Amino acid sequence: MESPAVIENVSPASWARWGPWLGAVLGILWYLLLGGGGTLDPTNLDWVGGGDHEQHVLGWLHFRNGPWRFPLGSTDSLVYPLSTSVGFTDSNPWVSLALKPFSRWLPRDFQFIGPWFALCFALQGWMGVKLMQCLTPGPGKQLLGASLFIMSPVLLARSGHDTLCAHWLLLGLLWLHLRPRADSRAAWRDVGGALVLNVLAAGIHPYLVVMVFALTVALLYTLVTRERLLSWRAGGLALAGVLGAVGLLFVLFGYVGQGVGLAPELSFGDFSADVLTLFNPQGMSKLLPDLPMRPGQYEGFGYLGTGGLALALVLLLQPSRWWPHAKEGLRARRPLVLVVLALTLLALSTLVTVAGHKVLSLRGVTQALLPVLAPFRASGRFIWVLDYALLTGLLALVTWRWRQRPRVLTGLLLGAVLLQLLDTTDVWWRGRFDGAPWPRLTAPEWEQVDPTYRHVVLFPPAIPFRGEPCVAQSFPLNAYVRFGDLAYRKGMTTNSAYLARFDAAKVRAACEALRDDVRDGRFATDTLYVVDAKEVSAFQRPEAGLTCGVLDGYTVCVAAKEGRFREALMHGERP
Repeated sequence: MESPAVIENVSPASWARWGPWLGAVLGILWYLLLGGGGTLDPTNLDWVGGGDHEQHVLGWLHFRNGPWRFPLGSTDSLVYPLSTSVGFTDSNPWVSLALKPFSRWLPRDFQFIGPWFALCFALQGWMGVKLMQCLTPGPGKQLLGASLFIMSPVLLARSGHDTLCAHWLLLGLLWLHLRPRADSRAAWRDVGGALVLNVLAAGIHPYLVVMVFALTVALLYTLVTRERLLSWRAGGLALAGVLGAVGLLFVLFGYVGQGVGLAPELSFGDFSADVLTLFNPQGMSKLLPDLPMRPGQYEGFGYLGTGGLALALVLLLQPSRWWPHAKEGLRARRPLVLVVLALTLLALSTLVTVAGHKVLSLRGVTQALLPVLAPFRASGRFIWVLDYALLTGLLALVTWRWRQRPRVLTGLLLGAVLLQLLDTTDVWWRGRFDGAPWPRLTAPEWEQVDPTYRHVVLFPPAIPFRGEPCVAQSFPLNAYVRFGDLAYRKGMTTNSAYLARFDAAKVRAACEALRDDVRDGRFATDTLYVVDAKEVSAFQRPEAGLTCGVLDGYTVCVAAKEGRFREALMHGERP
């Protein structure tokens, strides 16, 4: 990369056009430096096994083969005879919908998580430069500041959940807040930008929608009351338009109106943020120690980064030089500050902890709000807005404080970037994206499964419904993926999947109906039954009339009386 001094000589017009693109290139280079190169091959599934990725890929694979119907993203071949959608398998609805028309031309093994990660890092760099353009005119300084957004530990920590890595949406709203506006036309331009970001968020992940929409409300309030570029009526219409667009997309994607909800054992604040999360690297720093936290608070990871903390330390050496300017800026952006604080309170949840120790409980005070808050079990994620707002504020103060000493400013930003680079353990490890291989059944007998088989039934169903006796089973954690993959490759359905949300009553009813069928000996000839070890006896009753065998360590039974797969089971290992 060219030195900041050379880049400073680029004309403002050229830089305004090409600067964000260079920021995007830096984002991709950072992704490659972290070891993401191998993920860019869409036919490579040997890194998406395990964790959330396998759930996301399996949802996409079944969706691509299914028919179009309402809600968009419906996936009928998972959790059959029920249904789900790519939204509830976290399979990135917008990308899944965009690729589905081309499914017949895409390879059978196809994942888009790797390219999506690269796009997110590129857009993080793009938006980082746009933000920095509001803070300093120097192109080199803008790139250095954008680099801190690209290298943000908060972004890197989401490498296990691809749809939640779209943090560029948050940077985009912060940019709209900082962007100067001269008249109402410019205000409506930014309202349009906020609408686009909300629409994009609605088809990526609902948690991002909450954050983006909250920041949009603050922006509209600013345009109406602080900048007086929009009337109250215009601001209300804009808010209604954004809310209507998000609501419509939530209906189209099936997020609402399908009767789904949380598993009963989960509730608001189960995955919150600790008060010290901004200073807790959780293993992502070679210099700073990890701090204690409660189980589940990894979702509230908000480490500011060593580079960001270093800038904060430099500012604290002479607070009198910048504090008056900071107070003025906070007053000017009061709606934004209030929204950031509100999201921070949601992140801390009703059980406030410091270094893992409970210091305050607000459950009694917020009891009336719990039905509204209940869907946000991973409320700790809302801390991301505070993290990026603080990093933006630190960069704003540093660039203002040393605005008349450009060499010192460049040195400080460069030092922060180098410190963050050297303290990022993933730079040395380069294994952040080295996931487990795709869990696939390997016994040759599976190739004998012919089109007469239409369903794969795990008994009991492998669905994350803790506390529900009907679905209690001892299958390996990735059993639903192995047989979901078999169902995908053979054009079959499966009754199991890992879902973010589901209709508990329907899952219970379907499971109990299946148990009734097994108890009464009603077995379908077009079904492969994969039986949990504790339930094998019910399938080995002579009156059941089933043929059972063991493949890849799983007991498999069929009611069919002929066929090559039945013959393979008969001559294979006995359960």
